[in-house]
Amino acid sequence: MSERGVRYVVEVGGARREVVIGADGSARIGGRRRAAAVAEAGRGGGWSMLLDGVSVPLVARYAGRGRWEIDMDGRTVGVRVLEAREAEIRERTRGAAGGTGIAPLRAPMPGLVVRVDAREGDVVQPGTAILIVEAMKMENELRATAAARVARIPVSPGDAVEKGQMLAEFEEVGGS
Repeated sequence: MSERGVRYVVEVGGARREVVIGADGSARIGGRRRAAAVAEAGRGGGWSMLLDGVSVPLVARYAGRGRWEIDMDGRTVGVRVLEAREAEIRERTRGAAGGTGIAPLRAPMPGLVVRVDAREGDVVQPGTAILIVEAMKMENELRATAAARVARIPVSPGDAVEKGQMLAEFEEVGGS
C-alpha cells in the first residue's frame, strides 16, 4: 500500500527518521503511526506539541537550510528537516569519486540552471553553494563535497540539463 502524504527526513542527534504527514493530519514516524499535533502557542516561536497524548511546550527557531533549534524540557536540540525529495538529492550529490581527484558535480535530475554561485578558479570548501537547479518546481542548491578549486563550469543560468550531466569540474587545491 502506497503511503500518501508529505514525506520528510528528520535528523536529530545523528538519528535519521522518515516522517510522513498524512492528508488527514496523521503522522507516521519511522514507520510507526503516532498521534501528533502541533499548534502555535503565541508569538516569538512558542508552540505546543502533542505526541501520543503528551503535551510538550517548545520554542522553535529556524536556523536556515532546513535546520531548526528547538528549546524544550529545558534543553536545546538541533533538528534538520528536509522534504524527502530534497534529502534524496542532497544524498546523491554528496558522494565522492572512487578514484583520484575530486568528483565532478552532476545534475541529480533533469532541470533548469537558475543561478551559478561559483566561478572557475574559485577555491571552495565542503558545503559551498556552486549552483542552483530548478526541478519539479523546486530549487535545489548543489554544493561542493570537498575542498577544491573550480576548474570548469560548462553551464549558465537558463540552460536545461539532463540527469547525470556534468555541471562543474574540480581540481585539487594544490593542483594547477
